[in-house]
Amino acid sequence: MLDFCGVEKERLRARWVSSAEAPEFVEEVNSFIDALKKLGPSPLKTKNAEKIKTEKIKTDEIGVS
Repeated sequence: MLDFCGVEKERLRARWVSSAEAPEFVEEVNSFIDALKKLGPSPLKTKNAEKIKTEKIKTDEIGVS
């Protein structure tokens, strides 16, 4: 489903970590953050920014403010 939406599968991660495993939780979160930083900005953010820009251009052309 993520591929269909244009989102890399690496942007979603699920792992069971018990409440008694705080160090494991911290490691998992930090690992996921590092992976996301390597992937760069979300492709959805880019698509939305382009859509907003296009909509602004269209409203400017017809004089909507």
